[in-house]
Amino acid sequence: MTQVALPTEGLRIVGQVAMGFPPAPNTFRSVAYANTTPPAPTATWLRVGPDSRVTVYAGKVEYGQGIRTGLAIEVADELRAPLDAVEVILSDTDLVPWDMGTFGSQSTARVGLQLRRAAATAREALLELAANRFDLPVSELVAADGAVSPRHDPSRRLTYGDLVAGQELSREIAEDASLTPADEFTVMGRPQTRVDAVERVTGRTKYSQDILPPGVVHAKIIRPPSFRAKLIDADLSIAERLPGVVAVIRDEDLLAVLAETDEQAAFAARLVQARWEEQQGQPSRFDMPRLLVETAREHMTTQDVGSLEQGFRQADQILEASYYVPYISNAPMEPKAAVAVWEGDHLTLWAGTQRPFGVRSEMAQRFGIPENQVRVITPDVGGGFGSKSYYPVALEAARLARLAGRPVRVAWTREEETVWSTFRPAALIQVKSGFKDDGTIVAWEFTAYHAGERPMIGRRGSESPYDIPNTKVVVAAGDSPLRAGSYRSLGGAVNHFAREAHMDEIAAAVGADPGELRLRHLSHPRFRRVLETAMERFGWQSSKPPSGRGVGLGIGLDVGSYVALCLEVDVQGNEVRPGRVVSALDCGLVVNPEGAKNQTEGAIVMGMGAALYEAIDFENGRLLNSGFARYRVPRINNAPEIEVHLVGDPATPSTGAGEPGIVPMAGALAAAVFDRTGQRIRELPIQRHLS
Repeated sequence: MTQVALPTEGLRIVGQVAMGFPPAPNTFRSVAYANTTPPAPTATWLRVGPDSRVTVYAGKVEYGQGIRTGLAIEVADELRAPLDAVEVILSDTDLVPWDMGTFGSQSTARVGLQLRRAAATAREALLELAANRFDLPVSELVAADGAVSPRHDPSRRLTYGDLVAGQELSREIAEDASLTPADEFTVMGRPQTRVDAVERVTGRTKYSQDILPPGVVHAKIIRPPSFRAKLIDADLSIAERLPGVVAVIRDEDLLAVLAETDEQAAFAARLVQARWEEQQGQPSRFDMPRLLVETAREHMTTQDVGSLEQGFRQADQILEASYYVPYISNAPMEPKAAVAVWEGDHLTLWAGTQRPFGVRSEMAQRFGIPENQVRVITPDVGGGFGSKSYYPVALEAARLARLAGRPVRVAWTREEETVWSTFRPAALIQVKSGFKDDGTIVAWEFTAYHAGERPMIGRRGSESPYDIPNTKVVVAAGDSPLRAGSYRSLGGAVNHFAREAHMDEIAAAVGADPGELRLRHLSHPRFRRVLETAMERFGWQSSKPPSGRGVGLGIGLDVGSYVALCLEVDVQGNEVRPGRVVSALDCGLVVNPEGAKNQTEGAIVMGMGAALYEAIDFENGRLLNSGFARYRVPRINNAPEIEVHLVGDPATPSTGAGEPGIVPMAGALAAAVFDRTGQRIRELPIQRHLS
């Protein structure tokens, strides 16, 4: 089987695929995503067909963030085409440009910009084609609504399809293509309904576990009883005789039942008699703060200004506090799933991963075949938040399909998704500050210990944005009994929690308003703009905490975007109820305001869960709360009233909107709880420690 070929009739726009690759060394991107390289330096990004339809190709994944809509909006505006004439094809390794993965809010900033250039190149090419047909200079022509017409005679009109029909045209993306200025946008910057909204709300959207090729069998993996347990032996005889069971397979560490239905496979799996050797004495959640400090390594200074010794000598007061954040689950709505089909030595794999090209490379390496013999298709994904970068279910499905000689579908349960996925790492952060009696901060010492083998996760968002003359920030990695991985903002939300909570403690210590104290130490205009906007729209009233009103605020910076929020809470017993959240976001040029607001709202609710409810409990290699019955996440009736104000300058290039909203949330909630109750909570989740 060969790769699928793209249609050739029409106008194709080709360009470089490796924007931002290879990533800088010793970054999280280089460690987590750089196992794949482009097979060719260029690929087709955009095609205008003889039917005037515009097809956009991108390696990004749609997992609910609305990137399909955002990319369609950018192309429609630059190409002067109707939005409904643009189709976006994503994440099929046979069809789309190579891509390192969907992470770090890079889609609009990098691929969106590349597609704007592609669309602008196509527009100029279509104008040149029309100039020949009308025998007029390009300056006398206008492109609008999917057609070109003479500026002084709009009745004469050639559609884009008319201009390219019967031809095979190709242009390279012009790096200096004339992009549309913000004041001429007709689609960008205006609220748009998502192009895939109807499919989503009517249930027609297909996810990986909905893919059922002819002859597919359903697999149930027999998992170890605890982490690091080794399979000794297994009696398969009873399971093999059950109705519907096709095979029971043991391949090294992989033990699975294949059956005609999910239910038959799950029932038979319970009757497999497996014997395991378990590792005793593994740490529990209560051991983590000590373990993090005792195993600290790879210390990195991320900020070093002035002299701490001199700063603390100048201080009237010194405040020291430790903040602890437990492991939490990414808890995506859709558990992982994969479907594998072998045809000879060609593998087709449907997998809901954030990095289809990375999975393609892994499969090719694992089975010893060329990468062009592997096609990975990522259907729409039901949330990931970083957890679907690590995607072992793809290899499970491919191995089983190879052994069974039939298509195999593996769909994880909620328990499997929670136990065998990755977790946001636990962290302990120690903050020591020195300040004058009037609140002027003169020294800031911030030492963070994040669990996991990838210390760059914990470094994100550790730098202080405040104007403090003597500052030192050090981040270290510590041992992790659980598999640590990506999470929305990586370690950004964790570091922001400690910093913003400590700022609130300084305000309380000197009797200052927390908002005014922050503004006094902020000179960066974008930070000041988001904080002042949030305070104004919230109706922030100056006060000294605890005021009894239950209000808090925080600021943040993530993926190049600036954010601030103010919120209010009510507290009944140990139940914290956020009532209203007002956020201001500066992410530069906004392509789709509705999309940016939706992303921020989602991040705020996710941050609320991490701050108030969520913590993974574990002991001796076993998870104790692997289902939603014992692991609480926010529900719709917990969601507060949220206002999002977009305050970015459209002349500033777009940066991410998916992650910034989460970073100030925990610190602001901790401050609001203190303001309401007088209790200072330095360990998450807040409700577990509220008395």
